[in-house]
Amino acid sequence: MSQICPISKTCACRNVARCQTKEAGRLFLWFPVPHTLKKVTSYLKKFALKYELMHERPGLSLDCRPGEAQEIARNLAQLLAPRELKETQVLFIRGAIQPQIHDFSDITSLQRFIKFNQSDWLVEMLVTERFTSYFQAIVSIQDTSQIYGYESLLRGLDEQGNLVLPGSIMELATEAGLIPQLDQIARLSTIAQISHHQVSGHIFINFAPTSLYDPVFCLRSTVEAIDQAGISHDRIVFEVVESDNPQDLAHLKAVLQYYRDAGFLIALDDLGSGYSSLNLLHQLRPDFIKLDMELIRDVHQNLYKASITEKLLEITQKLNIQTVAEGIECIEELNWLRERGATLAQGYLIAKPSAVPVTTTPHFEAIASNNVASTDCKLVERHVQHQNESERIVAAVTQRIRQSLELDEILQTTADEVRQLFEVDRVIIYQFQADWSGLVAVESLAEECMSILGFHVMDTCFQSTRAAYFQQGNTRAIKDIENAGLSPCHVDLLRSLQIRANLVVPILQKERLWGLLIAHQCRHARQWQQSEINLFNQLAGQAAIAIQQSELYHQLQQANQELQRLACSDGLTQVGNRRCFDDTFNAQWQRLAREQGSLSLILCDVDYFKLYNDTHGHLAGDDALRHVAKAISQAVKHPADLVARYGGEEFAVILPNTDIEGAIAVARDIQTHVSVLKMPHPHSDVSEFITLSFGVATIIPHSQLSPETLIAAADQGLYQAKAQGRNCVVQMDCEDADRIITNS
Repeated sequence: MSQICPISKTCACRNVARCQTKEAGRLFLWFPVPHTLKKVTSYLKKFALKYELMHERPGLSLDCRPGEAQEIARNLAQLLAPRELKETQVLFIRGAIQPQIHDFSDITSLQRFIKFNQSDWLVEMLVTERFTSYFQAIVSIQDTSQIYGYESLLRGLDEQGNLVLPGSIMELATEAGLIPQLDQIARLSTIAQISHHQVSGHIFINFAPTSLYDPVFCLRSTVEAIDQAGISHDRIVFEVVESDNPQDLAHLKAVLQYYRDAGFLIALDDLGSGYSSLNLLHQLRPDFIKLDMELIRDVHQNLYKASITEKLLEITQKLNIQTVAEGIECIEELNWLRERGATLAQGYLIAKPSAVPVTTTPHFEAIASNNVASTDCKLVERHVQHQNESERIVAAVTQRIRQSLELDEILQTTADEVRQLFEVDRVIIYQFQADWSGLVAVESLAEECMSILGFHVMDTCFQSTRAAYFQQGNTRAIKDIENAGLSPCHVDLLRSLQIRANLVVPILQKERLWGLLIAHQCRHARQWQQSEINLFNQLAGQAAIAIQQSELYHQLQQANQELQRLACSDGLTQVGNRRCFDDTFNAQWQRLAREQGSLSLILCDVDYFKLYNDTHGHLAGDDALRHVAKAISQAVKHPADLVARYGGEEFAVILPNTDIEGAIAVARDIQTHVSVLKMPHPHSDVSEFITLSFGVATIIPHSQLSPETLIAAADQGLYQAKAQGRNCVVQMDCEDADRIITNS
């Protein structure tokens, strides 16, 4: 069998292969429509890459030097639309052999091919199995000191042994088609860690069911590892993590049935999020459901979340399904869920994920139910009023933030609005660089407060100590730096910046920590209220959305500019095309007609170019035109001047505000630059090297004249230059050309 780049759609969970596209081989591409083929061949011609077309369907193949297949794929990613990337199919075969029938099962999309080739670090991590498992306790909600079990959470390890959070791993694994391998390693890592730590209780293991093509085959190693570790099957709870929009419900049900037949338990993860609907609950009939942490957050004071969660808990109690409330962070959330019949609890309030499973968890006393009942209605009413007021403030501030798409204006407006709203001394927006250094990008300052705008911080410990904390959406509120338990050097730094109290919330772009929104109280300490922290978080979220929209807007502007450049650029020579010439010529004519300035035009073409093509071939002819276009461009000096390919071997040069003497001088300079090239042309009657003939004309445009007058004059000059023996410059009077147009 040929050696191919293994991005196969067959089950690969037992083996992680390295991609061979860094070696020499042959790249095959099949395109969804002829238009895509045309774009790709234009790109290949531009860089003089030889290829062979396929005639059965739009496609081509080409030989690639080591690493060239990756480079071509990356460049095509900039050229093709997202749908074209998904629908273009690719196959890479190492060596010079042709594909066989069995090779075609290894065809993948161009998008996945590119992502796989960008995943070297993940492939290396998978091959060397640099993964570990963290465990977060799941406890009885009625007695939180009673540990029911643990959820296993995958963590990667970089080459230095530092933790790599799962967000970036999962995103790349999904796009590169490496979920089967990652899923299997996660399961086996969990089982090994359970055995090593002799964990008791139930173990909740996340798994991606649609990565399993045959449950019996793909899960054999998992079941064997569980049996070898002596773990009872009824202690293992497999969590369905692809509950969002499952593509094949019948396959998912078959996978879960395999688990049940083997004696394992099933949990449906993140109910209340995405596509995890009640219909899915009915279809899968799990033993546990896990209520999504976004549903749990502030459930005790959010009327909408409370109503939804109450109904879900009622349904699960009737169906005898146990519930795990995820992400509990405060005692009020815990007590609210207790009173409404949740079964199990999980969250930072109880225990954070840790490499070594905790063996003890705190016991939280329940609030007396009669006290809750007496105040419940008033609390709900107060919370709803507060929530409505917060929503009104967020909406008003958001409207002002989003009045601009310019990033600087967005950031400054955010800082100004937040400072006025919270009545603090200073608000800054701190923006991170790629190396986790950063600077104060924007500042809003009260009178008599010290400015720290532009202050740069290089904190080498930030990535390892606090980056993950803020990436998870956490905030930090310090009432008084003098009593916050900070290190002496940290306190000294804050004092030097006149900071007495601060509130820090992250600005997140998906899982990327873009920066921090920070409020400073400079003159005195300040007790930050939870309602202030919540509102501050909401405003940071709205600022993050506005920042993302601004970045997308500018990316779109750049893309439009590039599209405009491509639309006006000749694909072969990279000078202006005929469309660009027409638009520029007409615009300059109208402008100079108003200003009564001179407009000159040079038309030139390569002498005896057909003979050159017949002698050297069309590829050599294309190469000659590229060199000529470059020589012409080097001779043109002013920014407003334009060089364009007029047609075939003919070029045009538009020279605004240039008289006839200046235009002739430019033509002579072009002759000089072309002669320096010394491109052999043995069949030319005028020189042993390539030469050009020129027609030059100048006019002062006015409304009674047609722009065609100047073009006709330059064209007539070019005709006469050829009649006079070529390799010369002929000036033509526009009045003569005007008579020619009139007579014709």
